Amino acid sequence: MTDFSLISQNEEQTKEIAKIISETVKLGDVIILEGDLGTGKTFFVKAFTAALVSANPVSSPTFTIANFYNTESGTLIHIDAYRLSGIAEFRDLGLYDYFPESIVLIEWGGKLIDEFEDYLRISFEYFDTHSRQIKISYAGERWASMFDKIISHLS
Repeated sequence: MTDFSLISQNEEQTKEIAKIISETVKLGDVIILEGDLGTGKTFFVKAFTAALVSANPVSSPTFTIANFYNTESGTLIHIDAYRLSGIAEFRDLGLYDYFPESIVLIEWGGKLIDEFEDYLRISFEYFDTHSRQIKISYAGERWASMFDKIISHLS
């Protein structure tokens, strides 16, 4: 697994990062989002969904666990695994049936990462009050072919 790290100085830069990554996704892709509370995971999902052109307002699915959004690229599933006890509870939700025909973003996805062979992983950390360090890595053949393209656009 290769990783790449950059500093986002503000929300506009984070929106641009989300836009660049959104241009590489296809149905069936899984993106794992990690980071402490308030580091920008939900903001990233909002920017990502907007970049895929969705008229739906994006909100955190902390209590609903999953929100579905229609975009020009197909269905986007926004999952928040914060309240899930683990993989077994995640499996019981029955969301896997939707994955092949959706783009999936999972906040707090680190606790579910062993469920997936192919994924893009984006970690957010506080750098200072307004800036975030964003680390991007991947697993699997699908993202291996796209990682260099993403990084070239971010560099």
